[in-house]
Amino acid sequence: MLYETSFDNVFDQCDDIDLGFYDQKIKKFLISLNEKRKVGTNGKRFVYPYLRLPEERDDLTEIRQTADRISERFKDVVVLGTGGSSLGAQMLVSLLGEQIYVARNKARIHFPANLGPHTMQQMISELDLSKTHFLVISKSGGTAETVAQMLACFSNLLTIVGKERISDYFTVIVQQGDSFLHKFATRWRLPIHYHDPDLGGRFSVLSIVGLLPAMIVGLDVVALRDGAAQVLKSTMKAKHVSNMPPAMGAIAAHELQYKRNININVMMPYECRLEGFSNWYKQLWAESLGKQGKGTTPFTALGPMDQHSQLQLFLDGPNDKYFTVITTSSKGAGPTIDSTLIDDPDYQFMAGATIGDLVKAEANSTVEALGERGKPIRHIRIREINERSLGALIMHFMLETIFTAELIGVNPHDQPSVEYGKNLTKEYLAELHSKKQTIPVPKAAVGTKKRKITQVKSK
Repeated sequence: MLYETSFDNVFDQCDDIDLGFYDQKIKKFLISLNEKRKVGTNGKRFVYPYLRLPEERDDLTEIRQTADRISERFKDVVVLGTGGSSLGAQMLVSLLGEQIYVARNKARIHFPANLGPHTMQQMISELDLSKTHFLVISKSGGTAETVAQMLACFSNLLTIVGKERISDYFTVIVQQGDSFLHKFATRWRLPIHYHDPDLGGRFSVLSIVGLLPAMIVGLDVVALRDGAAQVLKSTMKAKHVSNMPPAMGAIAAHELQYKRNININVMMPYECRLEGFSNWYKQLWAESLGKQGKGTTPFTALGPMDQHSQLQLFLDGPNDKYFTVITTSSKGAGPTIDSTLIDDPDYQFMAGATIGDLVKAEANSTVEALGERGKPIRHIRIREINERSLGALIMHFMLETIFTAELIGVNPHDQPSVEYGKNLTKEYLAELHSKKQTIPVPKAAVGTKKRKITQVKSK
């Protein structure tokens, strides 16, 4: 197995957990998943396409050709997208480290995922646009932030390279349809790769959305999919729910919320290269499960850094958190601490140790301290962080998310309130530029209405 999981203060404190009930419920759901995986629903396309991607290989040739075309010519690549259109790719590329993401003389890759006027202007000013390629990703083709970023970059490039060459500098990933992005790309003859309309953004990391940036920087995407396939296969073939780590994670979250009122899930890896994974998980969990007054709140932390900012709260604060700590076999890794430079006896404990040794010791101490305080904790141990093990983690948490959705009774694949917020953004921006301009905005979900806001101004 690519990883191991163990629980403390979870199942041992909930002796009345009926695993037989959960075993039947999860197995019934898996049978349904497997059937849909083969034939789809009502003869239509498969409604969970991200569960077929781990086995796919035919699509990789086209993705590779595009990656080579971009990386062979350009010094920098800017990924324009937000949410699921960006977080998955950032997670993968983070395997190369925290810096600007450069591997083996490949192109530098940038993710201006959060729209900001100053950071956007700075990026445009500092990059050599004549040597920069823009990868524009929006499933709907109408995401306001992504469209705005693209248009800003496009107009700047147009003055540099002209109309005849502009198509060389952009690649678009969008679903077919009458969207602004699709029409714009067609008009300007920009290369287009089509986004699967049945594949939600937060589940799209194993598709071209995540794999194209990964290929550009030289990652092994076959190993990534192999890791995901291994977890999916072992889950589908398990004889009992206790042998399904994703299912046990879902059961733990469900039981802790409904029996112990624990509503916050803390994701805390002790590995800098997994910070992007935590951010991807946060969207996956929040946007998939937070509906109809249900769901729990994902919360990210990073060890050892957050031992010095949040651990006090975790240990002595409210008992409303369920912790997932991810550790790697970091023993002996990294620079060695020179013992000849230490003459203080209080610091002899680190003489001759490596940075990896120190991280491992701090991770183990955090797990032990949380356990001793009675905090519910899951410890995930990974031997090595690479494409294969990351693919395994990705599939684990995709499955855990949809298992949890099944247990609480929500659809993990939509985001109705997010769509309402997007429409309000369009309305407010239109009002900002013209009081007379109006655009149709769909009504809010049932029970939602615009509130009157009271503003307090300082004197």
